[in-house]
Amino acid sequence: MNPLQAHVIALLHKLAHGPDSGAEYGHFSEPAAGLLPTLERLNAAQVSVPVAPARPSIAAFVAHLTQLLTFAAGQLNGAIEFPDFAAPWQTGAVSEQEWTALRADLAAAFTAMQAVLEGRELESEELNVAQTALVHATYHAGAIRFQALNLLAGR
Repeated sequence: MNPLQAHVIALLHKLAHGPDSGAEYGHFSEPAAGLLPTLERLNAAQVSVPVAPARPSIAAFVAHLTQLLTFAAGQLNGAIEFPDFAAPWQTGAVSEQEWTALRADLAAAFTAMQAVLEGRELESEELNVAQTALVHATYHAGAIRFQALNLLAGR
């Protein structure tokens, strides 16, 4: 496998889960600070509140990331169906059940993207799609983690 592709796979895993056990730190996070474990520590009430006036909630960011990863995985599989890109940003208050479903959907999107990346050697343009999705996801994950840590600290 192309070394760059292998690196994208490793970075995607670290973004979702944090570094593998035994690692001192990862490219994106310290141990136990991947996006999915961070989100598990939040409840529906916390993720339903906009991060600032007239800004989206963490729940909306999670819905957007899920759509982004699902769309990128679809592109890499040749299924280019453009979703309603504005829809996730309309996510408002969520119940505990809806929050559990949003987290499960995001985990499934990470898994699907990883499966596509591990499934075959990507061509140059496809690798660009994967890298773009990773960078975009990392950007939003940073915003989510910043707000999540503020919420968990009681700020």
